[in-house]
Amino acid sequence: MSDLRLCVVSPLYHPSLGGLGKQAQLLTERLAEKGVNVFVIARRMKGMPPAAFSKEVKVYRAWSISPYTHTFEKVRPVNILISLTYSISTAFFLFSKRNDYNIVHSHGAGFPLFICLPLLKLLRKKVIAKVASSNQGIELGSLSGRYMGLGSLMTMVLKRADIIVATTVEIEEALKRDGFQAERIKRVPNFIDINLFSPASADEKEALKKRLGLGGQRIVTFSGRFIECKGVAFLLRAWKDISAKIQDVRLALLGDGLLFSEMKSLAQEMGISDSVFFYGHVSDIRDFLHATDVFVLPSLYEGMPNSLLEAMACGLPVVASRIGGVVDIVKNGENGIITEPGDANSLASGIGKLLADKNLADTLAFNAHKTIRDAYSLDNIAMRYIEFYRGLNG
Repeated sequence: MSDLRLCVVSPLYHPSLGGLGKQAQLLTERLAEKGVNVFVIARRMKGMPPAAFSKEVKVYRAWSISPYTHTFEKVRPVNILISLTYSISTAFFLFSKRNDYNIVHSHGAGFPLFICLPLLKLLRKKVIAKVASSNQGIELGSLSGRYMGLGSLMTMVLKRADIIVATTVEIEEALKRDGFQAERIKRVPNFIDINLFSPASADEKEALKKRLGLGGQRIVTFSGRFIECKGVAFLLRAWKDISAKIQDVRLALLGDGLLFSEMKSLAQEMGISDSVFFYGHVSDIRDFLHATDVFVLPSLYEGMPNSLLEAMACGLPVVASRIGGVVDIVKNGENGIITEPGDANSLASGIGKLLADKNLADTLAFNAHKTIRDAYSLDNIAMRYIEFYRGLNG
């Protein structure tokens, strides 16, 4: 596919930086395997956990201030300066490498693309932009009317992108409300490499539990960043009720973030520390998922959670909040249980139901795996993107 010369722009191009960074890396490297001529412009960052990157994909690291800052949950002056300096540096790379690509795929449709899009249009490049977040005021679909008119200006400029990818129905509807033409919106979900994430046998599960020091226990697992929107505090409140009623259960919390220490203190205050394990950042969570009996996602809002896809691909029964892309994937009572966001009682009820009814848990687990295998595999999604590129290239 030498006629496809692709530049991927992804500030968070690293598997440890949440779903967006992991999705960008997985897709880009699979595109390269399928013969797409591709390189990446990403943000230069320091202090990151080690990660394996494909030697087939050249990654240029754009400069910005504060390279040790990796998360941007709130609009703050320092984060604005980081984004601005990264955006200007990225524009420089886009101009200097202008003969090496004809299509730009931006993972994110926010401030960096707002800065770079006029240049790309001047250079007569085609642009496809992926919108992964909803209701956060940082990407298309949730910018209009914010920031004293700047959000509306950004929306107007970003409308010049040739294709906007919406990962969820919620994002697609928000884009339409902002006046985007329906034919320029493509709904493409996030994905999972089903060769990496697949179910474990019962014997493998028990062996992994013993290796992790959790033998003889039933394990409920959360995986994600410790930030407010992930709803970990509500999960701990729900767990206080569960652990008082059900014996031999443990809650495994995987990840770190701004609220990590606060959540550990909250568990101690609630008197549930004996049954809650805080593991911090885990570079490869597959062993934990294979040892898990129930996966829980208590988020208050987000797009399409990568952790949920991973858990379902591993054939786990899931309990997840009625938010964003969750409702696109999880059908209540068919391949998972839906609970109300921010409701600890609803969360406790859903988890308790799966712990009490093994037949129900097994049925939901089987259907969860089938859902991901049939509709959310990396190879299928990569081919859809290649079709978009060819359409823009023609």
